[in-house]
Amino acid sequence: MGRREQMNRQANKLLVKMFADRQYCEVGLKGCWHTSGLTFAHRKKRRFYSTADELADYNEAVVACINCHDFMEQNPDLTKSVFRRLRPDKKVFI
Repeated sequence: MGRREQMNRQANKLLVKMFADRQYCEVGLKGCWHTSGLTFAHRKKRRFYSTADELADYNEAVVACINCHDFMEQNPDLTKSVFRRLRPDKKVFI
């Protein structure tokens, strides 16, 4: 297992613990699946994080259904607006 895969696995364990009470999509875009197909959507692409702690930072991830996650993945401006709305305490946006 490579370094990146280890980091992703460690971060996912931390995220699962952190968001254990969130059994719904936080994003809620049109066509949202609400409670089905939940994943972690990140502020930036995973390759831009260098540690599991950065990847698992509360301000860097939201719980999203696959449909909302796909919309965000395809539209960086949408991702920015979602994170501004859901994680407003984060001052720097890359």
